[in-house]
Amino acid sequence: MLSWNGVWRNLLFVFVPLAATAPAGNSMEALISSFRMGGWALSREVLDPQEVVLVADKLRAILMQHGRRAFGNDEGKKEVRFTFAVHEMDDTVADFVAKRTGRLWQQAARLAGTQELCILMDRGFSKDPGDPETHWHRDDEAIGLPGLHPEVRTVHAWIPLAPMNKSMGTLQYLLGTHRRDYGWLERLLASLWGWEFAWFATARTEQDDNLQLGDVAWHDGWILHSAGSNSDGAVRDALAVSYAYCPSPEGCGGSASSVSLENPACRAAELLFDAGWRERHRNGENDYAKTLITEPLVNQALRVAWRSIFGALGGLAVHQIFISCCSRKEKVP
Repeated sequence: MLSWNGVWRNLLFVFVPLAATAPAGNSMEALISSFRMGGWALSREVLDPQEVVLVADKLRAILMQHGRRAFGNDEGKKEVRFTFAVHEMDDTVADFVAKRTGRLWQQAARLAGTQELCILMDRGFSKDPGDPETHWHRDDEAIGLPGLHPEVRTVHAWIPLAPMNKSMGTLQYLLGTHRRDYGWLERLLASLWGWEFAWFATARTEQDDNLQLGDVAWHDGWILHSAGSNSDGAVRDALAVSYAYCPSPEGCGGSASSVSLENPACRAAELLFDAGWRERHRNGENDYAKTLITEPLVNQALRVAWRSIFGALGGLAVHQIFISCCSRKEKVP
């Protein structure tokens, strides 16, 4: 990935209309502001630590039996182990995740701005000591949610199952990249060098740190994020819960509707993660492809052409300025 120093990014912040740096805190207004502007918010002590401990014990047992290696490389190294739809395998986890009156659901509803939520997916994640950084991605894009309905939006809760700091591989985010609209400088940079360049050049990176039992890190399903490498000596365990909702009065074709009052799972989940896939996953399937950030070849070709034109115009401008300066010197008596 690209690396940029702080001076360059701070200079760009002057020109880029990116209000994505609201501090995280326990004030609900601050959390909502941080989430809406930056696509990320960190809430402290929102959950009962004892309840999290109970869920952690259940989830670790599930991960030992059903955890699957994900996103391996040619050297045989994985990025993470995970287990999908854990609420289907344990009643304690199901009650924790799906209780509409629970603290987790209610805070997700406040961030989404609606009580009409459904559970899109819930996963247990383990990052072993030495596991490398997880690739940068968008959750909604990775599962193909925009193809199902482009207006469905998601709120993702990442819950540490033990105290941890960023050296264990917590999530890190490019703030503001959840937006659908960008400023002129971002569009200019993207037209010349691609969106990945523009995002990493202009967006500030934040990583969750000093997480305790009861804390929850929230992110928008469209924000670019990854998990750092685990350089610690302990396993990093977490539970991720994704809630979906539809901001459109048309209802997004029912994709963000619950199956029933008794079953809060999203109807979209039945289409994205069918029973056959879940069965293969739990029986040992480890083959999970990375959903990399790509763009069509025609866009890449047009960008090369535009970069050539832009460079030529820039050269002509510099030449004209040089000629103009020389002419002024010659006219001076």
